[in-house]
Amino acid sequence: MKYRQPHKTLLLCVPTFSSGSHLEENVLHLKKVYEKFVKRVNLVRYGTTYALETIKIQHVSEDAILILGNARRHPKTACNAPFIIKGSKKIPIGWLPFRNAEDILRFSNTLERVHSREQDDCVVALLSQRHPRFTRLVHRMEHILDKRAVPLRWSSDVILREDVVNGLEEGVGLAAYFGHGRPIGWVGYYGFRAHHFTENTREPIGGLLSLCCKTASRKNTKLSFCEELVLNQKCAATFGAVDSTLHTDNTRWSVGLCSALLKGARSIGDLVVEAMPQNKTAFASYRLIGDPLAPIYSTSKVSTHVQQIKTYS
Repeated sequence: MKYRQPHKTLLLCVPTFSSGSHLEENVLHLKKVYEKFVKRVNLVRYGTTYALETIKIQHVSEDAILILGNARRHPKTACNAPFIIKGSKKIPIGWLPFRNAEDILRFSNTLERVHSREQDDCVVALLSQRHPRFTRLVHRMEHILDKRAVPLRWSSDVILREDVVNGLEEGVGLAAYFGHGRPIGWVGYYGFRAHHFTENTREPIGGLLSLCCKTASRKNTKLSFCEELVLNQKCAATFGAVDSTLHTDNTRWSVGLCSALLKGARSIGDLVVEAMPQNKTAFASYRLIGDPLAPIYSTSKVSTHVQQIKTYS
């Protein structure tokens, strides 16, 4: 199977910081890290705020966009979709909230770890709540992907939450959860929160998709589940909803994900754009948090290890 080449250009949109500040130093460091893995990084500044329409008009040659902004701004208002459209082109757009300079530095370190890994196998952790309509969904995805990828059916009817954490922290490139969600995490696995990951993650996940309600919402929480995972170095990128979603739409997402993976999508932004259902209700509530170029493949060593994790099916 011949896989497509990774993205080559990135627009990095950041606030204007004072020269010599820790924030400025860490933004420049972030740019240098990206330049190790991306052919061209275009750094642009904005003042107190930015306009997506201005970005859309002035910057359409990049393959992906990452906007850094103060964490006081919510994902719901930071972007209005996980991409912007210019003609027939969809450009994935990631949002990175930061509370301080250390957030930017930690994110840079996560990027370096994830992008530096060998990308040998398409290992996909298929996660779901223990309910027939969700377990059937991941079982079907496992069957579709079986001959062209390494699907891991880790639905909550066959595996414990602790074993899911251990598997994901091996350095799995991609994970997708189906079920009910809340701003603080997943309902499945008797409740799955950011703090259930170990304090010092062994290896961050490349991209984690929460195809459920509200995991990128700030309702009654300082940071959403999706944001916490990125800022705490558990993932390079997460994908979640700021509002409620429909199960029928998320079922369409599952079909699109399988199709995009079989076609050879290798980054989270590539995957999201190619897997996206056509109806607006299916994507309008979703946001991409973190690196839109995050690679979603795993090393062969990780592939071997995670396939040995015990399930109870």
